Amino acid sequence: MGSGNKGIKKNTLYLRNTLSRRLDPFIPSDRKLVRMFTCGPSIYDRPHIGNYRAYIYEDILERYLNYLGYRVKRVINFTDVEDKSIARMEKQGASLAEVTEPNAALFRKEAHDLHIRLPAHIPRSSTTVDQAVELIQILLKKKFAYRHGRDIFYDPLKFEGFGKLFGLDMSRWPAQKRRFAKDTYPGQRWNLGDFILWHGCRRNWGDSVCWDTEIGKGRPAWNIQDPAMITAHL
Repeated sequence: MGSGNKGIKKNTLYLRNTLSRRLDPFIPSDRKLVRMFTCGPSIYDRPHIGNYRAYIYEDILERYLNYLGYRVKRVINFTDVEDKSIARMEKQGASLAEVTEPNAALFRKEAHDLHIRLPAHIPRSSTTVDQAVELIQILLKKKFAYRHGRDIFYDPLKFEGFGKLFGLDMSRWPAQKRRFAKDTYPGQRWNLGDFILWHGCRRNWGDSVCWDTEIGKGRPAWNIQDPAMITAHL
């Protein structure tokens, strides 16, 4: 090995540590089992070549972990309930399943053609609404989240250390709440920097994308769907 690889051990997986900005050896909390979540496709449309680049990398990572002797429990998800799939439903006059299921089937076929290994079961974001609601309730109780109208938002300034992993300059966040009109929905306002956890149900949404829950009728936003998947399956 060259001098640039000094200290690097053979047959050891090194990953870039987002917090330290270093290449650190991978040391799992369980010596034999690695739990791995990798974000899957949004199935409002067919996957493209850029999507598959990520899934090939994830497959290689899992295979290398197997090579090192680890057993891997991997979860990948389908994002079926989100703004674009709802827009397709309205445009096509179709159900959520009619919009998303053909794309899910195509993803499995093309992944097989590319020799990408996938877990046998791929859960959908629509199947973990209860877990998302539970997480949002915890965040509301701890004052990390707040209600604004029918929606629920996360306030990054309430969590000490938020932004460290990404290297965000939190001094740029407005200390006082200032509402901005630009959002997914016309007329909806939120504070710059806060992000949405729960979309309150709109009149033009069908029952297939709205759930009656303890926090109101609506659906979980992107920002809480993956944590809900991890909580439910890992």
